[in-house]
Amino acid sequence: MAALFLSGGGDKEHTEKFDDTFTGVIDKEKPLLYIPIAMKNIRSYSECLEWFTSVFNPLGVQEIAMWTGVERKSLDDLHQFSGVYIGGGNTYSLLQDFRFSKFDAVLTDYIQSGGTVYGGSAGAIILGSNIETCAHLDSNNVGVTVFNGFKLIGNYAIWCHYEPENDELIKNFLHTNQTPVIALPEETGIYIDKEMMKITGIKPATIFSGPESKQEVWPGSESVLL
Repeated sequence: MAALFLSGGGDKEHTEKFDDTFTGVIDKEKPLLYIPIAMKNIRSYSECLEWFTSVFNPLGVQEIAMWTGVERKSLDDLHQFSGVYIGGGNTYSLLQDFRFSKFDAVLTDYIQSGGTVYGGSAGAIILGSNIETCAHLDSNNVGVTVFNGFKLIGNYAIWCHYEPENDELIKNFLHTNQTPVIALPEETGIYIDKEMMKITGIKPATIFSGPESKQEVWPGSESVLL
């Protein structure tokens, strides 16, 4: 499996160091694919592309493609890109769109065949084991009833936009779902390459293995994750 980049979200000032790490891994001679569909009915896609371009053009990515739908997309379609960036927005809506179009299977095949994927906020959460980590922020107005994510990070669920005051919510999630959590502040991301997790940013990632088990992992650290 190739590299996964999971960001806690936030503005480009928050993710600048992590974004730079990502662009150092991909082939900048090929276009980068941006999928902003989690922003459907939240922000216009033209605004999304303007923001995305402002983030990645200064980092040396000059050719950007944007998909505003993932229906009838294939593995061959994905392999023309240097990487895939799945943006933030409503996590429930994003997962439903991927499932209904069967793009979830295509994206999984892409990753398993060596593709590189960056998930920001909602895009990161769906790559974990359970998307209910977004329930305190997102409305499930699309009626999702199965909350399993892609399970690409072992059994871990991803909690984005983490702040210490979220700890009680995370403990409740752990109690209900019996699922460990990696909590990411907006200034922090994790880079997963094979079985190793590397922390990038300016704040620690926090790993909750159980309701009473909390461990901070600081940027620059590496640990065996899977």
